[in-house]
Amino acid sequence: MSTEIHETIKEIKKSLRLSMNGVVSTLQRRQGLDYKINFGVEIPRLKRIAAGYTKDAGLADALWQENIRECKILAILLLPEEDYSMVAEEWVAGTKYTEIADHLAMNILCKLPDAVERALDWCDSKEGLSRYCGYITLSNVFRNGGIMDTYHETLLIKRVSELLENKCGTFMANCALRTLSKYLEHTPAAAARMMESCKGVPLEVAETIQNFTL
Repeated sequence: MSTEIHETIKEIKKSLRLSMNGVVSTLQRRQGLDYKINFGVEIPRLKRIAAGYTKDAGLADALWQENIRECKILAILLLPEEDYSMVAEEWVAGTKYTEIADHLAMNILCKLPDAVERALDWCDSKEGLSRYCGYITLSNVFRNGGIMDTYHETLLIKRVSELLENKCGTFMANCALRTLSKYLEHTPAAAARMMESCKGVPLEVAETIQNFTL
């Protein structure tokens, strides 16, 4: 880490301490967010802090290495777009909490040129948070107008069906079904195509698709 980056991080941490919200921090710790440090700083304030710095890959990487909630989020906000692909796999693998996964998917992962392909791979991960990153990334891609070819539509049905069949829990099941619904909501014509892939899928998957063919 360069001296400049080290000093910048010290400056950022000072801003975080001044912005600390003890009530939010305590609540998040009770919810299981077990960071080394959690200042409880709200997202609008973090965005204002990030706006005061030039996006820089070295700074973003150094912030990401900190076991501090706010540093993780600032790393996502300060990473230059040309570096998104380079860090995507490492950051997905290193994500421990859904809040960070949400910010990572919304700000970086959904903007990757191969976002759909990568997300479908993450959906197939044995790691719960990587899987979650995959579905949340797809939801953001679809929300931003992204579409899939028939091969990837079929693969999405396969991924969601396998997840439900493996009984990965209500939270992940609902997340996967919401992602499928998000795609059908933004791409209504896909429902008719997907009906052909409905044979043998879990009832919840078939019903989700059928709801968009009515």
